[in-house]
Amino acid sequence: MNEIRTVEINITGIVQGVGFRPYLFNLAKRHELKGFVLNRGNAGVRLVLQGNTKQIDKFIKNITIKCPKISYIESIKIKKLDNNIEYSYLEIKPSEQGRGTSLTLPSDIAICDDCLDEMKNHSINKYFNYPFIACAACGPRFTTVTELPYDRERSTMIKFPFCSSCQKEYSDFNNRRFHAQTFACSICGPNYQLFDRDKQLILKSSISEMLQEVSDRINRGEVIAIKGIGGVHLVCLADNDATILELRSRKGGRKYKPFALMIPNLELIEEEFKIFKKEQEIITSYRRPIVLLERKKGSSSIISDWVAPGLNNVGFMLPYSGIHYLLFDFIGEKPLVYTSGNRSNIPMEIENDKIFDQLKNLADVFLLHNREIYQRADDSVLRIHNKKIKLIRRSRGYIPEYFPLSFEVNIQGAIATGPELSVTGAVLRKNRIFPTQHIGNTTHLETYEFLKDAIFHMKKLLQIKDSEIEFIACDAHPVFISTKLGKELASLFDAQLYPIQHHYAHILSLMAENNIQNDEKIVGISVDGVGYGNDGNIWGGEILLCSYNDYTRLGHLQYQPMIGGDRCTKYPARMVASILLNSLEFEKADEIFKALNLINDLEYKDKELETLISQFRIANNTFVNQNIPLSSSTGRIFDSVSYILGASSIKTYRGEPAMRLEGLAAKGNPENIDLDIKYSLKNGIYVINTSDLILKIIDLNQTFKNNKADIAAAFQTKLGDIFAEVAIKIAKYHDINIIGLSGGVAYNYAFSNAIKKSITENGFSFIEHNLIPPGDAGISTGQLIGGLFEYLK
Repeated sequence: MNEIRTVEINITGIVQGVGFRPYLFNLAKRHELKGFVLNRGNAGVRLVLQGNTKQIDKFIKNITIKCPKISYIESIKIKKLDNNIEYSYLEIKPSEQGRGTSLTLPSDIAICDDCLDEMKNHSINKYFNYPFIACAACGPRFTTVTELPYDRERSTMIKFPFCSSCQKEYSDFNNRRFHAQTFACSICGPNYQLFDRDKQLILKSSISEMLQEVSDRINRGEVIAIKGIGGVHLVCLADNDATILELRSRKGGRKYKPFALMIPNLELIEEEFKIFKKEQEIITSYRRPIVLLERKKGSSSIISDWVAPGLNNVGFMLPYSGIHYLLFDFIGEKPLVYTSGNRSNIPMEIENDKIFDQLKNLADVFLLHNREIYQRADDSVLRIHNKKIKLIRRSRGYIPEYFPLSFEVNIQGAIATGPELSVTGAVLRKNRIFPTQHIGNTTHLETYEFLKDAIFHMKKLLQIKDSEIEFIACDAHPVFISTKLGKELASLFDAQLYPIQHHYAHILSLMAENNIQNDEKIVGISVDGVGYGNDGNIWGGEILLCSYNDYTRLGHLQYQPMIGGDRCTKYPARMVASILLNSLEFEKADEIFKALNLINDLEYKDKELETLISQFRIANNTFVNQNIPLSSSTGRIFDSVSYILGASSIKTYRGEPAMRLEGLAAKGNPENIDLDIKYSLKNGIYVINTSDLILKIIDLNQTFKNNKADIAAAFQTKLGDIFAEVAIKIAKYHDINIIGLSGGVAYNYAFSNAIKKSITENGFSFIEHNLIPPGDAGISTGQLIGGLFEYLK
């Protein structure tokens, strides 16, 4: 039993950049084994170990017991080697370029407690108050790596050679920085400098002096640009109305859009915001996302009402890098606005000179470091629905993690370019999907270039050759910029292009996340603001019978004209006017226009209303022929109700009217309102009557005894109930047991909870998102799945 043998062990998963290689080295050393450990790029980690059988068996058994918390072991493959090589010692060999089907690299990791303690320890000069402190278990990863395998020379830390002290730590297998790739100290590592907006140096040597200056300026109401792990933040006081209004003015298009806040600890806000166990678990995790927390009462005593005007949820995050903790040491325990440092709708710059150019009219001073950011990554954003995570923005802390498909795929590589708004791209490598970080809205050239760069970087990390790209998937909308990119890539790689319908892509991502099998079907409720339908109309309130191979539309919201097209999304009053003209005789519609004072909420007042009415009459119910789009959008109905109840008269950011409606509804009781929503069956398709719904909302609002918040609450739950009722009818008819929900409107808790409650109470299985964003950030994942099954036909 104690014979000497040699084994080769190959481990795949997230096993690079997490202290896994040093962990294996030390574990093997404790078991008195000899041989070597090496990184193999995307192929993971390989060990060749020699020792007695008993010790090798113990080693293999112990691999998973105390491995680093942020590592993830996907597979362990062991084979006995019959060779005559005798190993005299144990070593970590230089990495090699292995090709596998996965990424072994983790996301960027929040600073660990050990590093935090050292950073605040006066007796450790090299690390005291050093904001870039890191170790094998924490620090930047994805944002710094240029290619795999993960080693210092293939990261932006290559520009900072170790000093003798750091080299000693790196080489000491008993040190937690043993073979850590992105650490450094105040002697050899990157550093901060403080500049004014004219690029003139204010301070450069003492981080304490810089942070004291920054704190003093923040307390005086100034806005500071601070470069971090994956980009730049604009930082200011969160309790000062004037400061926040000044920041909104400088950002131009940021009139009401909520700002994220950073707080030093959760105790600061626990009296005013609901922090349940799941929220606490996520917000304190190594991912450190922004988590939306619900208010316990209306206004806050510690944050300005201008942080998130009209909303019941505020986004908070905890410090995740050294500079954050140090800033709070100097400024004290107070919430700070920590918002992305960019002009509205343009990606934030990550090179210092470009940061100055982009933010010179937004920030008063600049606290910038000299470590290159190779890939920008915004803070991730999410909210919790009954312990389920609803990712809104999946970026820092999550990228480049993948989604595994529950079925075998032999495709070497494929790419999806996403929709138009809240875009991510995605790359397929066999049965794994790798979404890119959050990109934004591809309505600007800069964002388009960012999308393309992010896709190509993911492809490079995965070591996919050009010749291995077998298809490209994109949105079915013919004029989206992302569709244009899809066509370019299809031509570049000589690959097939598959346009995938938007709402079907939502449901496909939901199916894959919930391990729906190849031969299964589900009924999918897909609800959002806009998506190009296969009939040429705008969809957004859909009930689809779906398999991986195709879908059938069996239910939707009633089509309503959008007179003026996209202007109906910016000015909800236009959408309400369009619905009323489509639902009533003109004289009655005009009465309601006057009762609502609708002309006051149109940009060009009475002239705009006259034009709108004229366009409707000319169309004479042939809307498409008059370039008036028809829409079944749930988002437009939420916007309309928000307008009628006075929650929102203009959309200044995406989803604002619906979010303000949710804020109003949080104060109401749906049981106080009697609201019945009708639907009908036409040519085998269920149509939910939104004309009748809007008229009822107007009537309820005009009844003096009714509370607007109660009406808003009733609307959300009753609309959810009716979607569930129709979906259940379809499921019963087609003998389907699974009903799911996806799309941007799924972020509304009351609406989605009403659907879930009704479906489960009726004995059906309900599936929802927990890993993939329900909104458009999840579309690229669905596109790849749709493209895959088109390719396989």
